[in-house]
Amino acid sequence: MVDFNISDFKMFEEAPCVQPDTRAITELVMNGVKAQENMYGPVFTAKVIDYALRLISSQIGEEKPDIKTLDQLTEYLLSKEGKFPPYWVVLWAQFKTEKKFEGHRGAGTRLMDRGISRRVMESNDDLRSDLIKIDVENVLSKLRRATIEMKVAPLQMGYKENEDGSIDVLFQDCYFLDACRLALNEGLLKRADGRMVCGVFALVCQYLKKATDREWDYTISIFDKPNCVARCFMF
Repeated sequence: MVDFNISDFKMFEEAPCVQPDTRAITELVMNGVKAQENMYGPVFTAKVIDYALRLISSQIGEEKPDIKTLDQLTEYLLSKEGKFPPYWVVLWAQFKTEKKFEGHRGAGTRLMDRGISRRVMESNDDLRSDLIKIDVENVLSKLRRATIEMKVAPLQMGYKENEDGSIDVLFQDCYFLDACRLALNEGLLKRADGRMVCGVFALVCQYLKKATDREWDYTISIFDKPNCVARCFMF
């Protein structure tokens, strides 16, 4: 565990709701799965559906329905919202399927991240900034506003700029935390180099990439309740 002091972070406005809009966040995650479907084909979709239905069936004790498409899966999971968070199910099923296809989180993960970030960035056409000095607050505040307007923002978000040009980004009370713990315990969250995967921090890096026209990556330094922190860096 690295040293952590929340007073070092500049915090953005708190999200108006502790939990995201269930339909909005489920459809956002499903956007990422659909991006992977374009790469792997219908067999990937069939596996995601199968894993999702197996999980929900084991949790609520109902037989699996006959579902063929991701849109049908979305509606079914939303109908069970009171029993199990739909976006957890989709995320876990995607993790499970990609592990089956690739052995670790790799090219498919990047496609999923892009599918999600494209949806969020559609409302921001003015992200490009001075490439010599990036206006971190401007870029991240646009991300924060976009996710709040879409009703998918974690409760708290902050950042800290480092002397080496990297940025530490903080999310508090992330709604994916328990789903990530479930996946982590099953060995589903590791990239090929052993680092942990996080779609929320990947979205931050996509925003920074659009603003700077340079590639960004992240390394998670704190994964705990209520705080998740990642160091985002240009390369």
